[in-house]
Order: sequence, then C-alpha cells, then structure tokens
Amino acid sequence: MTKLFWRVFLLFWLTLLLTISLVRLTFIWQNDEDWRPGMRPPPGVLQQPMTRSEPPLHRHPIFHLTLLLISSAIFSLLLARYIVSPIRQLKQALADLAGNRWQTRLDQRLISRRDEFGSLSRNFNHMATQASNAIASQQRLLHDVSHELRSPLARMQILTGLAAQSPADAMLAISRIEQETEKLNELVDEILTFSRLDSGGAAPQLTQVDLADLLKVLVDDAQLEAQALHKTIFLHLAEVPLITADPDLLCRAIENVLRNAIKFSPAYSEITLRLCQKHHSVQLEIADQGPGVPEALQDKLFTPFFRANSSFSGVGLGLSIAKRAIDSCGGSINAYNLWQQQRISGFVVCIKFPISSSAIQLE
Repeated sequence: MTKLFWRVFLLFWLTLLLTISLVRLTFIWQNDEDWRPGMRPPPGVLQQPMTRSEPPLHRHPIFHLTLLLISSAIFSLLLARYIVSPIRQLKQALADLAGNRWQTRLDQRLISRRDEFGSLSRNFNHMATQASNAIASQQRLLHDVSHELRSPLARMQILTGLAAQSPADAMLAISRIEQETEKLNELVDEILTFSRLDSGGAAPQLTQVDLADLLKVLVDDAQLEAQALHKTIFLHLAEVPLITADPDLLCRAIENVLRNAIKFSPAYSEITLRLCQKHHSVQLEIADQGPGVPEALQDKLFTPFFRANSSFSGVGLGLSIAKRAIDSCGGSINAYNLWQQQRISGFVVCIKFPISSSAIQLE
C-alpha cells in the first residue's frame, strides 16, 4: 500500500474512533443519585420509578454532536488541503509547461514531501529539466546548422557569380563548387546521423563484434590519409573477448575519433591505437601527439558543433556522433590530455565496453 493511502486510512479511523467514543459517553452517564445500569435494588426494597436528571454538559448529546461535527470539519479541511494543495500546484505547473515556460519547477516544500505527491513532484521536475534541455539543444542545433550551412552556400554563390562573369575562370570555379558541394553532403550526412542517434531513431543492431578485426580494417583505410600528411598510425592489439555492439555504429564512432587524431596531429607525428582488457572491460585508447584541449573546454568536447580549434576544418559533430554511437552500444567514451614535463604532449580518447564476468580473461 502507498503512504498516502495509509495516511488517509488512519485519519478516517481516528475520526471513527472519536465518533464511537463520543457516542459511548453520551449513552453511559450517571450522577451520584441515579441508578446505575445493571444494578438490582436491595432485597426488601421496592423498586421505585427511576428518574434521570439532566446529564452534565460534557456528556450531553448535543455537546457531543457539536464536538463531532467540529472535529470532522477540521479533519476534512486538513485532509482536503493536504490533497488539493499539491494537485493545484501540479496543475499550474503543467499549464505553465503547456505555455512554453520550460523553466517551470515545483518548489522545495512540495518535492521534499515523503509521500506520493513528493515522488510525483520530483519526477515532474526531472521531466521538466529534460524537456528544457531538449528544447535548448534543439534550438542550439538549429542555430548551429543554419550557421554551418550558410558559409558554404555563400561561397558557392560567389563562385557561381565569378564563373558567370569570367568564363576563363569557369573551370576553377566549378572545381571549387564541387568541393563545397562535397562539404555540404558531408555536413548533411553528419547532421542526419547525429539527429538519428540523438533522438533514438537509429536503434542499434547489437551483435558479437571482434574489435581487433574491426580496428585492422579501419587502420588500413586511414593509413593512406595519414601517410599523405606525413603521419604514422601504430596499432597494438591484445587478445580480448568479443564485445556486444552495433558494428556499423561502432565503426562510425572509431573512424570519427581516428580522423580527428589524424587531423590534429602535427606532421611527422604518431597516432597510436591500443586495445587491451582491463578488469571487466575492453578498452581502446586512441592517442595522438597534437596540441590537446584546454582543461576549461574539455567538458564541451562532446557538445554538437563545438570546435576547440577553429583553425581546422570541420563542423564539430565527430565526437558528438561518436559519443552517442558508443552510448547506444552500451559503452562509454571520455577524453583527456597527455602531459609530459608539465606540458601537454598529446590527447587521448578512451573507449570502454563492459564484458560479462563469465568471460575468460585472456592474458
């Protein structure tokens, strides 16, 4: 049974007990001269007609009835206030949310109650916070998408006008327009992927994945891009159990992290991928020798459209997509700087997947 049920139940029975007590006191009264119910007259004494005197005020039926009505009214008022007050606040809060006032929250007195109304109020505040964050995220996403689309479209418009005015530069302008079109396609693809992951529309197809085999394929594909920029990728693999994940989402997440590492690493540097098992998790570390990220900005790394260094190309969705893809597969992802002699010497993204305790631990 619920706490509220028992409170109402006890209040009802207290009122009923008071009623019974008052009724009993009303019909069982006596004074010093009257015959007591249940007594027989002494032998040889004729039974005289009994006369009853007026009962004292504190045992008078009218007094008891008045007291019962007043106490019932007080109890009913308290009970009605106890139940109606939080309902009225919840009703007003819901009306505020319906009016797009997303900062509406129930006050501390209501959420501190230790009954069902308190639990409902805490759930309401949690729901309102999530709704407010979702609306803010949607507005920020719309703003960022508009900003990211505006720049390539503006460049394409300029190039189109240049090609129309100068036929000699038409081929160069068309080539640049193709590049901008490709960037737009990549941007739209990343936005759609992020939107599906963020809204839960991309339901993961979980299966057993050999992470080592997947990494070999990804590194082979990334080596060409890295070598063209005079960078080297090293892959260190240890035997680990299979993990449960969506291969496509996992591949997209690791590829985004690896491409970021290649992009931000200086020329003639190394990118290292290290796969191992630690305790009850499979851990993948992707480390580069880039400039890292200032400590004050690390909390925003997985925020959509956030770029710690605006001098590099990109829209800032790679790590956001990676986080949502890893989360949907039941894993976790975090990032931190590497330090050497009190200076940042690189950057690491660590991805972990839990394994069952029954899995064989491989050395």
